[in-house]
Amino acid sequence: MYKRLQKILAVILLGVFTLNTVPREFIHLFAGHHDTQDLHAPVGGVTVSEEHRHCDFLQIGVEPFEQYTTTFISPVRPLIWVFQLLDLPETSYVPYRDLSPRAPPSALA
Repeated sequence: MYKRLQKILAVILLGVFTLNTVPREFIHLFAGHHDTQDLHAPVGGVTVSEEHRHCDFLQIGVEPFEQYTTTFISPVRPLIWVFQLLDLPETSYVPYRDLSPRAPPSALA
């Protein structure tokens, strides 16, 4: 069951990848229909026509790599850090002047 779902997902992702990377004009060649013909109305030696809209398939989405710019303003809040001093116990140093500089005897086993 998992392998079958994985294959279906792979085919869907391959289709999405193909539709987004192949130029739309190339896919349009295999559509099998004729584009609309514009009606030209001559007016005093100048030909005027409506704005030509090619095939609706070519207008589906944004072409890849088109720059899209947005502005984002993040809210700024002041942050105050308060550090508490740690209470460290005091250590005292008491010199022992009566001790011999010799190490204790080692135990023989």
